[in-house]
Amino acid sequence: MSPPSFAPRFLWMFCIGYAASLILMPNGTLLPYLSMFMILYGLHLGVKSTAGKSYSGIITFIALLLPFAAINSAISPGNIDTSLKWLLWFGALLGMYLMALRCGEKIDEALCKNTAPAFFIIWAVLAFKGNSLAESKNEEMRLLHLSAFYANLLIASALFHPQKFYRVLFVIIGVMGALTSGSRAAFLFLPIIFLPGIIYYYKVRFSSIAIISIVIAGLLTVATNETLLSITFGRKGADVTNLDSLELAEKSMMGRAELRAQGIKFIKQKPWGHGYGATYSIIDDRGVNKGSNLHNGYLNVATQMGVHIFILYMGILLWALFKLMTNQRVSRRSRFFTLSILGCGCLRAVSESFSFFDLGHPAAFFSIFLISLFIVRSNHPRYQSL
Repeated sequence: MSPPSFAPRFLWMFCIGYAASLILMPNGTLLPYLSMFMILYGLHLGVKSTAGKSYSGIITFIALLLPFAAINSAISPGNIDTSLKWLLWFGALLGMYLMALRCGEKIDEALCKNTAPAFFIIWAVLAFKGNSLAESKNEEMRLLHLSAFYANLLIASALFHPQKFYRVLFVIIGVMGALTSGSRAAFLFLPIIFLPGIIYYYKVRFSSIAIISIVIAGLLTVATNETLLSITFGRKGADVTNLDSLELAEKSMMGRAELRAQGIKFIKQKPWGHGYGATYSIIDDRGVNKGSNLHNGYLNVATQMGVHIFILYMGILLWALFKLMTNQRVSRRSRFFTLSILGCGCLRAVSESFSFFDLGHPAAFFSIFLISLFIVRSNHPRYQSL
């Protein structure tokens, strides 16, 4: 097995497994078993042929984080369940770091070539089930909103595909997927999703100019044509694009504001966390039960794992994003590709309960791997990409 092949293989296996589990059980019953299998498989791939490598980075990080995780596990109501989730996350982190240690200089091209089609599989399954096979309105909305996330990830990864034809094809599919999902966040985040790719291609390349022109022209066309609005956006189209019709959006923002207030209350109740993976009933001021979803990944980390883990989590994200833009010791493609994927995940966390602790998403595993890869390369000259 050649050095650059195992990371794309891991991603392909997880994406196909994820899509298959959603086909078999849309409620996500199979995802914990899939995640556990992928953690063990990632550890297997990482441990194999890593003799003589430097483990200092991962050992230091785990040594610093372990006491905080232990505190969170000890004070959580379901401390066995919380401890198991922490153990699995450490296993995923270790596996991804060890995989990063094995990467050769050709891994950038391999990742850029394989990531977009892998995410395309997930998006296609989610979009098809949401539009055609959903058994209820709630299931349809959940599947389509999740498809919007993978449509954005498809764009973020496709911008760096080495072949122009597939780069343009996947970007167009991703844009249309974001538009047809009915997710306002997916639509509004589109310009930001394109920023890393625009910066990367800034030194005049026709392919980037063509993609940008197509996307801008397409968005303007859809936004100003009522027929296309009804076809692409459905009933939510006007609420996304028509500045005179923002009533639904305003209601949504008010609802999110209430959820944020509830999340802050939970944090004040238990600053050290309610437990990794804990669920709680969100009751608003009128006594209405709003479920257990805070619709914000950052609040989820703070409420479940505590303020201390939240500060560490944000520090790692900000450090990674800063280093990605300033570190010149690794290849330009590696920096901007990683920035594109991580940026997409960080945007998703603004409106939905996604974080890089969420091992039910291939995107979380892949983001942990990319951060590990960047840390390894930026600190060890022999692992740098040429």
